Amino acid sequence: MKKVIHKITLICLFILTTPGLGQAQTQNKLLFHCPPLPKSTTPPTPRAHTMADSLVKEALIPLDMETEARIAKVNSRSRQSTKADSARVRAFFELLGSVHGSLHRYAGIPTQDKLEKALADLQQALLLNPDLVSALHSIALIAARGGHDYACAEALYLRALKIEPANAIIHFDYAELLAYQGKFEAAFRYAETAMALADQPSKDIYQWRIMRMHYMAKNYDWVINQCDQHIEKTDQEDFWNNGWPAYYYKGLALAEQEKYDEALEAETLTYAFLSTDGFNLASSARAYAMAGDTAVAKRVLAAVLEPDFEWMPYEIATAYEALGDFDNTFLWLNIAADEGDEWLRWLKLDPRWKRIRSDPRFKKVQERAGW
Repeated sequence: MKKVIHKITLICLFILTTPGLGQAQTQNKLLFHCPPLPKSTTPPTPRAHTMADSLVKEALIPLDMETEARIAKVNSRSRQSTKADSARVRAFFELLGSVHGSLHRYAGIPTQDKLEKALADLQQALLLNPDLVSALHSIALIAARGGHDYACAEALYLRALKIEPANAIIHFDYAELLAYQGKFEAAFRYAETAMALADQPSKDIYQWRIMRMHYMAKNYDWVINQCDQHIEKTDQEDFWNNGWPAYYYKGLALAEQEKYDEALEAETLTYAFLSTDGFNLASSARAYAMAGDTAVAKRVLAAVLEPDFEWMPYEIATAYEALGDFDNTFLWLNIAADEGDEWLRWLKLDPRWKRIRSDPRFKKVQERAGW
């Protein structure tokens, strides 16, 4: 069961990644209807159990194939980018996926018909076995991140947790659902429970996503303190595996406290660990802009836009915002919406957009992101 739910999380974690499809889903929302939750009156027969499990697996096959194809392409590009640097021979995007939960940026569902077929199979599985947690979890992810039906997702998560109260993954996904709606107190409770239940590899991923929750909740001192503790206890070699996001989130928090030179120092240390990653390079460009060095910021940003880098539209938009170039900010935010960038879930809360929230273009991006 745990293996199935891990796969569901990877496949469905963010389903709006294809240009065109992303626009249709964010502007008009996914063609999604919350399924009625069948009541568990009598236990399903062994045959119904088997059929329901088979339907869940069948629903994920085409999605899994597309996910693996996208991941393989990204890994190939990342390996090519590391050939000239013997000190950084690991595949950067594999690393991002394992330590920062970022591989889902490439896990997409490219066609509406495949998604509709998957939903039909998952809903049929629930009719056969109303307590099938893998189906409840998968539909909840699609409801929240594709259909933007948060009430439906919440009902599905709570049903799943009633059946499996010790399921760490569902506790954490529900925590994030609460957090990006601004329900932080409850989100932190569920995230804490998830950390208590999770295995160590999962904890290594969750800790940074919890850091992001606290950043969005404006708990900047907490973020800085936690990052400093992590930096202090992590040696340089281990930063490859489980450390560099501490500098990233510390830099974000320091910038919100207007400690721009300290923020720049933190962000450049992030870049030192992953110098060929477009995400961290864009965050460095923003840090230079916030520190007042616009010339360097523009040079770094120009480097990010080279074809050697995997573009991270949302992060690129933050750099343009820091430079005061709002036209390009909205250009890249709309590209992020086209691609279903997972950071768009935080659009309403992210403090980096405070200067442009009153701009009518921001409201349009919000609508495209499902807010």
